[in-house]
Amino acid sequence: MANPTPESIVEVVGASVANKGMLVGGAAGMVGWLSQVNWIGIAGVAVAVLGLMINFYFQVRKDRREHAESQARLQALRDQCRL
Repeated sequence: MANPTPESIVEVVGASVANKGMLVGGAAGMVGWLSQVNWIGIAGVAVAVLGLMINFYFQVRKDRREHAESQARLQALRDQCRL
Protein backbone atom coordinates (compact mmCIF):
# COMPACT_ATOMS: atom_id res chain seq x y z
CA MET A 1 0.00 0.00 0.00
CA ALA A 2 1.28 3.45 -0.88
CA ASN A 3 2.26 5.90 1.80
CA PRO A 4 -0.38 8.60 2.23
CA THR A 5 0.74 12.12 1.44
CA PRO A 6 0.15 14.94 3.94
CA GLU A 7 -2.35 16.50 1.51
CA SER A 8 -4.45 13.35 1.37
CA ILE A 9 -4.38 13.04 5.15
CA VAL A 10 -5.62 16.63 5.48
CA GLU A 11 -8.39 15.98 2.98
CA VAL A 12 -9.54 12.80 4.72
CA VAL A 13 -9.55 14.48 8.12
CA GLY A 14 -11.24 17.60 6.74
CA ALA A 15 -14.00 15.61 5.06
CA SER A 16 -14.52 13.55 8.21
CA VAL A 17 -14.76 16.65 10.40
CA ALA A 18 -17.16 18.28 7.93
CA ASN A 19 -19.44 15.22 7.94
CA LYS A 20 -19.46 15.06 11.72
CA GLY A 21 -20.05 18.82 11.89
CA MET A 22 -23.09 18.48 9.65
CA LEU A 23 -24.49 15.74 11.88
CA VAL A 24 -23.85 17.66 15.11
CA GLY A 25 -25.22 20.87 13.62
CA GLY A 26 -28.34 19.12 12.43
CA ALA A 27 -28.84 17.48 15.82
CA ALA A 28 -28.31 20.80 17.63
CA GLY A 29 -30.76 22.48 15.29
CA MET A 30 -33.33 19.80 16.01
CA VAL A 31 -32.80 20.07 19.77
CA GLY A 32 -33.11 23.86 19.57
CA TRP A 33 -36.30 23.57 17.56
CA LEU A 34 -37.82 21.02 19.93
CA SER A 35 -36.86 22.96 23.06
CA GLN A 36 -37.99 26.29 21.57
CA VAL A 37 -34.59 27.89 22.25
CA ASN A 38 -33.94 29.94 19.13
CA TRP A 39 -30.23 30.53 19.56
CA ILE A 40 -29.52 26.79 19.81
CA GLY A 41 -31.47 26.15 16.63
CA ILE A 42 -29.76 28.98 14.78
CA ALA A 43 -26.32 27.87 15.97
CA GLY A 44 -27.08 24.29 14.93
CA VAL A 45 -28.17 25.34 11.47
CA ALA A 46 -25.07 27.53 11.12
CA VAL A 47 -22.78 24.62 12.07
CA ALA A 48 -24.60 22.32 9.65
CA VAL A 49 -24.28 24.82 6.78
CA LEU A 50 -20.60 25.36 7.57
CA GLY A 51 -20.07 21.59 7.54
CA LEU A 52 -21.87 21.35 4.21
CA MET A 53 -19.67 24.05 2.66
CA ILE A 54 -16.47 22.40 3.94
CA ASN A 55 -17.65 19.02 2.68
CA PHE A 56 -18.41 20.54 -0.73
CA TYR A 57 -14.92 22.08 -0.89
CA PHE A 58 -13.19 18.78 -0.15
CA GLN A 59 -15.42 16.87 -2.58
CA VAL A 60 -14.51 19.29 -5.39
CA ARG A 61 -10.80 18.82 -4.61
CA LYS A 62 -11.26 15.03 -4.56
CA ASP A 63 -13.08 15.07 -7.91
CA ARG A 64 -10.35 17.20 -9.51
CA ARG A 65 -7.61 14.94 -8.17
CA GLU A 66 -9.37 11.77 -9.32
CA HIS A 67 -9.97 13.28 -12.76
CA ALA A 68 -6.27 14.15 -13.10
CA GLU A 69 -5.27 10.64 -11.97
CA SER A 70 -7.72 9.11 -14.44
CA GLN A 71 -6.32 11.18 -17.29
CA ALA A 72 -2.76 10.18 -16.35
CA ARG A 73 -3.77 6.51 -16.23
CA LEU A 74 -5.44 6.74 -19.64
CA GLN A 75 -2.38 8.44 -21.12
CA ALA A 76 -0.11 5.73 -19.68
CA LEU A 77 -2.31 3.04 -21.26
CA ARG A 78 -2.25 4.87 -24.60
CA ASP A 79 1.53 5.06 -24.43
CA GLN A 80 1.76 1.31 -23.71
CA CYS A 81 -0.40 0.49 -26.72
CA ARG A 82 1.94 2.33 -29.08
CA LEU A 83 4.80 -0.11 -28.50
